[in-house]
Amino acid sequence: FLLVIVIGGIVTGIFTATEASAIAVLYTLILGFAYKEINFKTLPQILLDSSSTTAVVMLLIGASMSMSWVMSFENIPQSISTSLLA
Repeated sequence: FLLVIVIGGIVTGIFTATEASAIAVLYTLILGFAYKEINFKTLPQILLDSSSTTAVVMLLIGASMSMSWVMSFENIPQSISTSLLA
């Protein structure tokens, strides 16, 4: 049902893709409490784990953006294509 909510909401124009991800998190959190797999005691650890995972992903994105800028600034892709075509 989560896929129906997310994709259906995006296709019908009820919310954007970013809002759909927030709706998905909220829906999953409610289901976790309903099925008693999450309780208020374990919620802080869950939030800590998810924030550390998000930090790692954001660090990788930042590093790749920096590397992309340096390669573009130094014209490395053009130099490589010129060398290969010569």
